[in-house]
Amino acid sequence: MPKFVITIRSISDGQFGGGLGQVRYLIVPDGVAPAPGHSVTRQAWLKAILGTFRRGAGGALQGDALFVIHGYNDTSADVDAWSVSIANGLARHGDGYAPTLVSFDWPSAGKPFAYLPDLDVAARTAIDLVNYAVRPLLKAQSPDCQVRVNALAHSMGAFVLRAALGHADDGDVTGSDWTLGQLVMASADVEASSFASGDKDTLSMMGHAYRLTNYFNRYDEALMISNAKRAGVEDRVGRLGLPAGAPASTVNVDCSPRYEAIPDPDPLNPIKTVEFSHSWYFNDPLFYRDLAQTLRGAVDRNVVAKRTVEADGTLALATAP
Repeated sequence: MPKFVITIRSISDGQFGGGLGQVRYLIVPDGVAPAPGHSVTRQAWLKAILGTFRRGAGGALQGDALFVIHGYNDTSADVDAWSVSIANGLARHGDGYAPTLVSFDWPSAGKPFAYLPDLDVAARTAIDLVNYAVRPLLKAQSPDCQVRVNALAHSMGAFVLRAALGHADDGDVTGSDWTLGQLVMASADVEASSFASGDKDTLSMMGHAYRLTNYFNRYDEALMISNAKRAGVEDRVGRLGLPAGAPASTVNVDCSPRYEAIPDPDPLNPIKTVEFSHSWYFNDPLFYRDLAQTLRGAVDRNVVAKRTVEADGTLALATAP
């Protein structure tokens, strides 16, 4: 299957860069890195995506689409590799769950010191996720279409997702009647306090989704650094979890015990250890097993993929097959 990408990156020397550019829709052959030459019209892009779904007995399209939203410090090549790893991980460990992946490639600079500039760009491009990606795909479906549209966000990508859905009711164009299925955040670089019950943006976000699952890891060193770069004033939801009193349609999954059980692949390299603590999910078969059942949405959160319950009632990712 080809790769589907929507990118807002600039172009330099015939390649995608780290600056803001115009919205482009890409259909990328399998095994090839995204390039400007893969651009197609939005109509052709949507038609190709809808063509990946099967037809049921009554002729209606059936299946799942999964928008994936990357984090900070990622080049176009990084985003492509990350998206491929998700597709492969679900294929190998998702028990037959095989959604059509759509990558939303917002222009991260791909430089470790560019955290705050990346954050600014993330905020400026967030609503494009709704206007140029989610809503066009939902609108392209026929009334009898049975395609579910979900979203998975990593790191600063969760900030993009929250900003997009949190402000989706602010305008006439974005505020129409539309709903996503499952929202998933892993290592989310978002203030935990912003998910408190009654928060305006959280209410708007959850008004456009069925359920939000937050995978967090108390040992996430990258989010400790993120907190420091913001003057240490706000704990990150990907490190400490959703706060008490978060909306009933949200759920925490503590991944700390599972992380503890996985050997650090490069313990003598502190930079690699920080990166691993933040992105290990996407190399872990048990995470993909849990993710697939979460995105399917067929079973209750309490019985997904052998989750356990911690002393305080928090659900935890399984630590063994």
